[in-house]
Amino acid sequence: MGSSYSIEKRASPPADRFLSVEDSEGKTMPTRYLKPGIRDSESIDKLSPLAETLFYRLLVTVDDFGRFDARPAMIKANCYPVKESITINKCKDLLVELKDSGLILIYQTEAKTTLQMCKWDNIPRAKESKYPDMDGSCIQLHTSAKHLHTDVPLTVTETKTETKTKTVDTPDGVSQSVWQEFVNHRKSKKAQVTQLVIDGIQKEADKAGFSLEDALKEVVVRNWQGFKAEWVLPKPTFGDMARVSVAPVQGRDPALLKLDEDRKHTGPPPPEIMAQIRNALKGKVT
Repeated sequence: MGSSYSIEKRASPPADRFLSVEDSEGKTMPTRYLKPGIRDSESIDKLSPLAETLFYRLLVTVDDFGRFDARPAMIKANCYPVKESITINKCKDLLVELKDSGLILIYQTEAKTTLQMCKWDNIPRAKESKYPDMDGSCIQLHTSAKHLHTDVPLTVTETKTETKTKTVDTPDGVSQSVWQEFVNHRKSKKAQVTQLVIDGIQKEADKAGFSLEDALKEVVVRNWQGFKAEWVLPKPTFGDMARVSVAPVQGRDPALLKLDEDRKHTGPPPPEIMAQIRNALKGKVT
């Protein structure tokens, strides 16, 4: 009786996509995509099955510049780490087949053998490859090696690039010690130090009557990220606000003028009234 088993159904990834893998050090390699046009590529079609497999494995092995160590032993170790049927000599033969098909270049530079994918338009994450260029005098445009061409569709790598901010020199009138403290303070807050930032602080410092160095000191001492004049200027009192909100009166106050006018039409009480007032104060009201 044959043993029974179940088949677990899993969704297949798109045919035109290579998923991210881990290299020999356990680091995740970038996700790379291969355009569907590779299916009708004449160069790919002429390859033997093993050479075609190596080509695909190279796509997820080469660096962001499309380069890798071309020594057969390194190809074996990195492209076929667990496939014992593929030997070092077989890797050497497959590399020659890929080179003859125009899919890769193999060149010698300073006693180091390097391979270069012939059409590789990925935007690199690193500034330069650790593998030498085919010609040290030529300028690399992204990762195209001398604009070499094959009929193989482009590969695309998803990478994250970091933009480095241009370093700002120490401004005039600011001591080196204060400037370094400010730069380190901004870094601790993960904030960039750009000329635009310094110009903004200078503008606010002028409003507050501060020098730029004093403003930078305030930023560090008060643990601020930036600087605003309103943060250091004295706060207005209630009297200041009243003087601002109440319109000034021109001339004498109208209420005082009315009292002066009333005095002109009044006089002392008659004698009999004054007598009654005095008696009332003495408790002898008549």
